[in-house]
Amino acid sequence: MESFKEFLVKKQIIDGKKAAKLFTEKASQADEILRRLDSDAEVSDQNLIKAFAATFRKKALCEILVEEGFLTLDYVQQMISEFGSIPANLGQILIERKLISEEEYARSVALELGIEYMDLSHYEVNDELFNSVDVALMRRYCFIPHQKAGKEILLIMHDPGNVDSIEELEVQLGMPIKPLVASKMAIQKLLNLMIETSLDSKVVFADLENFPPLEVMVEDDDDEADIAGLAKGAGFSSETPVVRMVDAIILKGVRKRSSDIHFEVYESQLKVKYRIDGVLFEVLSDVEPRLRAPIISRLKVMAQLDIAEKRVPQDGRFKLKIDDRFVDFRVSVLPSIFGETVVLRILDKSALGLDIQKLGLEGEDLLLFKRNVKKPYGMVLVAGPTGSGKTTTLYSALKFVHTPKDKFITIEDPVEYQLPDIVQIAVNEKKGLTFSSGLRSIVRQDPDKIMVGEIRDPETAKIAINAALTGHLVFSSIHANNVTDAISRLENMEIDPYEFVSSFNLIMSQRLLRLNCKNCVSDDDTITDEMKRLTVDFEHYASVEFKKGKGCRFCHETGYQGRSGIFEVLELSPAIKQMILTRQSPLEIKRAAIAQGMVPLRRAGWQKVERGLTTFEEMNRVTFEEGVL
Repeated sequence: MESFKEFLVKKQIIDGKKAAKLFTEKASQADEILRRLDSDAEVSDQNLIKAFAATFRKKALCEILVEEGFLTLDYVQQMISEFGSIPANLGQILIERKLISEEEYARSVALELGIEYMDLSHYEVNDELFNSVDVALMRRYCFIPHQKAGKEILLIMHDPGNVDSIEELEVQLGMPIKPLVASKMAIQKLLNLMIETSLDSKVVFADLENFPPLEVMVEDDDDEADIAGLAKGAGFSSETPVVRMVDAIILKGVRKRSSDIHFEVYESQLKVKYRIDGVLFEVLSDVEPRLRAPIISRLKVMAQLDIAEKRVPQDGRFKLKIDDRFVDFRVSVLPSIFGETVVLRILDKSALGLDIQKLGLEGEDLLLFKRNVKKPYGMVLVAGPTGSGKTTTLYSALKFVHTPKDKFITIEDPVEYQLPDIVQIAVNEKKGLTFSSGLRSIVRQDPDKIMVGEIRDPETAKIAINAALTGHLVFSSIHANNVTDAISRLENMEIDPYEFVSSFNLIMSQRLLRLNCKNCVSDDDTITDEMKRLTVDFEHYASVEFKKGKGCRFCHETGYQGRSGIFEVLELSPAIKQMILTRQSPLEIKRAAIAQGMVPLRRAGWQKVERGLTTFEEMNRVTFEEGVL
């Protein structure tokens, strides 16, 4: 450890000549040296403070550690014998030897220097101040900006006694620093959380060097040789700025539970957006013009697409290993007037719970669903618009009923998630493999259970219904607003009601509601009189204690985090079947279904609101058009 004399000379507080004069045998104690410096007009107040801090730190820390019971005097003597003096990295040594925790050391440093200790376990970061400081600087010096006070800035640091670091930071930040102290581990954890949860492009992409490079797992393809040639000609290396930027965008999108990543090209800019919980968030809009075309080309190379073709749409796929798991991506490239736009669909199997208990089905509806998917034959049909969670529901049902004793075959467009011990077929219309042709072949493969990704046309519908009538259990989905619309849709496909009424076990319609963020949920005071008047059934629920997330970094200031399904479940009773056969109106069928116990989507949404799980606004957004019965 450098001596007090060496420190004073090194920091140019005094020169070597004055140091030799001060450090005589008579005046070798630090307190005497400080008194002499204090009386010296040539020594500035700032340099005197630095000198005092240095000697105070070297003298007091051991004493505090001994007083707090972390060290014994014998161990201090042992360290002096081992190192020749008290080592400068005393704290690091003690932490490595597990004699003291990082938090305990930070508290001791705070006592030593007489500065405030900061507990970061529930610390609220000033986002505006955080975003104004270079992320790389915060990582390098391990600090969090606390607040600005006048002309100085308060920083939470793990080593506030490091005068060198403070001086360098003062130059970098352009203002004096007042340090606060916290443990290094706590600061690093908070830094990672801030960067991880931030959607500010300055924060995200200033930290590119800390994003690991991603390796594309090449999938087999008929044209693999030709595509490999295209990839070689693209001239990308894993260290180029374009590759690192694309990797960072994808990695952050996956970690933030995005379902899609959008690369939108406009006249003067490229925008990157994440779809999280069904809502788009813009994360990047200031990409350098020279990087726009290479970014699109990089995505096309990853998806094994023709980088020279820019006039027609292209679809591709690729797989990445991210955080010790494999994640599939589906890529859609579409030409626009300003260039090609790209959308990545993220198919993260690990994020797919596939737990029938966690879909959002509750009570009697859950029992109905379980009972009907367990039947040996018949059809279970799930209705809803695009993005309503139909595929997840089908996969969950599939997992719930699958056993090694049964043969399960699926036909999908595309196969979104690969499941073990299940034969999965991907629709390829270019090569003549459609839902109808594939399903026709499937029934000749001796299956016990079949999943048809979507009923799109009369031929597919007829084959699926016939399969259900001939002893197979069939799961499928259809685009329809509710259960009665699903029936009408089949009738419009000219399917005889006698056929599908006999085959159907259950029809279920669903939507996805965003849930209130648990970190910031509170009473909802945003409901206006106008909103009440526009809601035809509000008077029935006026006494509800409405809840709403206020917005925080965990929910990206939206107030929502995660989604849950709402459902209307119709089991085809003899009475309902008779109404379908006699072609009664959808309204009459719906009323009869509600009378026998079906909970319509609107009411299911209200139930979530009553329990404080979602907002009045979100429920109206998803179910308002469903009407009220």
